[in-house]
Amino acid sequence: MKTGTRKQNSVINMITGTGGQLLTFLTGFIVRTYFVRTLGGEYLGINGLFSNILTMLSLADLGIGSAIVFRLYKPIATHDDKMVRIYMKFYKLAYKVIGLFVLALGLLMIPLLPVLIKDYSRLADLNINATLLFLLFLSQTVASYLFLAYRQTVITSNQKQHIIDVVTIIVSLAADVLRILVLVLFKNFIIYTVVGVTSTIAIGLINGVIAKKLYPQYFIKEIDSLSRQEVREMFKDCGALFLYKANNVVAKSCDNMVISSFIGLNAVGLYSNYMLLYRTTLALYSKLSNGFKASMGNLYATGSLETKYRFFKIVNFMSAVVLGTAAAVTAVCGNEIITVWLGKKFALDQLLAILIGIEFFLAGINITLGNVRTITGVFRQAWYRPVIAIIVNIVVSVGLVWVFGFGIHGVTLGTIASYIFANFMLEPRLIHKYSFNNYRPVREFYFRNFGYMAILTAIAAVDMWICNHLCVGHGLFSLIVHLAITGLSVPLVFWLLYGKQDECQYLVNTVKKTALKLLSKFHR
Repeated sequence: MKTGTRKQNSVINMITGTGGQLLTFLTGFIVRTYFVRTLGGEYLGINGLFSNILTMLSLADLGIGSAIVFRLYKPIATHDDKMVRIYMKFYKLAYKVIGLFVLALGLLMIPLLPVLIKDYSRLADLNINATLLFLLFLSQTVASYLFLAYRQTVITSNQKQHIIDVVTIIVSLAADVLRILVLVLFKNFIIYTVVGVTSTIAIGLINGVIAKKLYPQYFIKEIDSLSRQEVREMFKDCGALFLYKANNVVAKSCDNMVISSFIGLNAVGLYSNYMLLYRTTLALYSKLSNGFKASMGNLYATGSLETKYRFFKIVNFMSAVVLGTAAAVTAVCGNEIITVWLGKKFALDQLLAILIGIEFFLAGINITLGNVRTITGVFRQAWYRPVIAIIVNIVVSVGLVWVFGFGIHGVTLGTIASYIFANFMLEPRLIHKYSFNNYRPVREFYFRNFGYMAILTAIAAVDMWICNHLCVGHGLFSLIVHLAITGLSVPLVFWLLYGKQDECQYLVNTVKKTALKLLSKFHR
């Protein structure tokens, strides 16, 4: 199969990933609208809670996927097909064991549902069978480890993430259409959930078949296996990766569990509307970032230290602009979006929107730094960082909600605190020391990024003042005007301030060349 250059692969992955995410965001937006109108807040709350519980169970994979991907970059770049087959043989066995283990853990959690759901006694009055619903959610998670899902790794490692994205987009769009029909015709949450399980199985099977068709050399029966020493080394990495994954799960999934336990399911439902915007936008950025990830892995396996660090600075600048734009839009327009979309009774307050905007920016920076750490194999060296993040998140979140009564704001502040004290302060030091061998002092990274954040804060404050005084009270028209003001201000100011620097020029030139190529192909 034609491989293409790193830049070409990155751009293609970026376009398909972000474009697909936008499409699925629009359909997901429509699905959520029908969900709220047909089923109501309690169903919305239990949907968010069960999704988060099962996300926590995904910790059982111990980060094996990331450890395998890191080890695949070099043999793929050097065309060592035998080594790739050995790793895939191990990966296949590991995913089968993990899938069964997650199933067992999920079944053991069923008796704990009354503890995790404050309003559990009300579910029977609403005709909600919590056990059946949990089993359906559990089957969807287990399916993500089976049905040839492990094969997708070779597509990603070969810098062809766009293939997986296209399959995911098509299946997800079809599933969303079915979900809307189910909500309109039957108003049945059980059938709605079954559609999600079926789509997960379909994505795994289709991508698995494509992987074998594109790269048959990786799936020839292999007699040799990893040595005991290689397995031990991998599981040492997995121990650290497990902690990193645990931190990500706590940051993303602990919030709904805390809110459900101390505040109630209705609050989970209101909060989950904000989280839909937050997670969809973060997933969009993750697709954009992952478009570069495999190419970065290939570069880090073969490139010079100077080239690696230059590319890191470029990606970091891109992150500041993209994340800053989305964070400003969330902080300034988040409440207005919820009000126009679902109605004023589903909106909370401006402070929560601001906190979610801050959390989004820090979470996105964590994705960028995490990608660098993963592709350079910095696992065991940084094991204590996610431990600190988990402790800070849980202690601050539960303390602010339970002891001080901060409610949902306390949960968000706990996540922000973990990102600041553990991720943003410690992660760059680890990357500069182990990924770049202290090629440049870490203080340069802090200086650049604190400058970015100061500029973003000033832009968001000015945008908020403008939007509170310009075109107010006109519903959708006001929202469009405010989105345009906020969405354009960040890239414009960054271009004016940093336009002559290497990072900005590289990104601008890449966008120009890509646009010209697309226009040329369209013209032909």
